[in-house]
Amino acid sequence: MLTILIISLAIATAAGAVWASASIHSPFYLRSLCRRSEAGAVVALTFDDGPDPVRTLELLEVLARHDVKATFFLTGKQVAANPELVRRIVVEGHVVGNHTYSHSGRFPLLNLRNTVRELDDASRAIEEATALRPRLFRPPFGVTNPTIARAVKELRLLPIGWSIRSFDTVSRTPRAKVLARMMRRLHAGAVILLHDRCPGSAALTEALLGELRRRGIRTTTIDKLFNVKAYED
Repeated sequence: MLTILIISLAIATAAGAVWASASIHSPFYLRSLCRRSEAGAVVALTFDDGPDPVRTLELLEVLARHDVKATFFLTGKQVAANPELVRRIVVEGHVVGNHTYSHSGRFPLLNLRNTVRELDDASRAIEEATALRPRLFRPPFGVTNPTIARAVKELRLLPIGWSIRSFDTVSRTPRAKVLARMMRRLHAGAVILLHDRCPGSAALTEALLGELRRRGIRTTTIDKLFNVKAYED
């Protein structure tokens, strides 16, 4: 009986550690801002992995038509390749944040030195393009661990998660189904995760904004939703 209990506790501990690492909502390693229900009928639209030289431009046109501001979590390598596009994002009133430099699948496995380098290189790329050094950070895949937590603290970044995941990266899923999924999960003060590198991101955002407007829901940027600073002084 004691052996079974020990094994059960070990399994539960391992499962808890996996959940704490894989879930952006877990505060175990890193506390991320994911929602602000008291904000009322307002949501923050966030776009990861850009900027894309074609799809981000299409998305910016949609956002401008609707007079909507969003938050873009950018990868440093894409920033370095498209600095003028990053400047346009900022000039048009959107907020930019750090999404690591390379967005590598190995990012959660890096040691502290390389983790800090990934984050710092991304911030430097954004700063070189815009003269703004971001404070907002979104971990790739929503994965956290003690190393990422230490790097975030060392660089004084503010972790941002989400409360509605669109799963828009699943290309086989019809965009109407993606939209319906987001609408079913809609709630006050939501942070919606989208990707501006995906095909059809502009059309999906257009449809989403139409639905939000019909429901009387406003949009804002992450810094305004949580009343935090987006950039270092």
